[in-house]
Amino acid sequence: MTYLMAGFVASGLAWLVNSFLVRNWGERGVIWAVPVFEEIIKTTSALLIGAAVPLTHGVFGLVESVHDFSISRRWGFWAGLVSIISHWLFGQLTYFIFWLTNLWIIGIIAAAFLHIYVNFLMIRLFAYLSRS
Repeated sequence: MTYLMAGFVASGLAWLVNSFLVRNWGERGVIWAVPVFEEIIKTTSALLIGAAVPLTHGVFGLVESVHDFSISRRWGFWAGLVSIISHWLFGQLTYFIFWLTNLWIIGIIAAAFLHIYVNFLMIRLFAYLSRS
């Protein structure tokens, strides 16, 4: 159950920092800074608390999905679904790369790159769909 605590701690820290990043950097922050910070904070929280990294990422994704769902009537369901699936995937990737390399930092970097790509795609997709 430590993964619940780690996921909630990471979610709270991310909410504070992400609010600052988005307010100051806008879309660029969502694409570039938020993913890097989130991947660091999710994995670090899990490791410091002694929780399972993939499960911590999954809890984080669930919390983020509730936030996404609550802020957008039009896209909230889909953004929330992507949050759950993608954060679970980021956790799996982080752990798998750690398993291969025995280095958490390499797993964090790999997940951050994937997270950047997913955020870029989601922003572009929702922008395209909003014009339609």
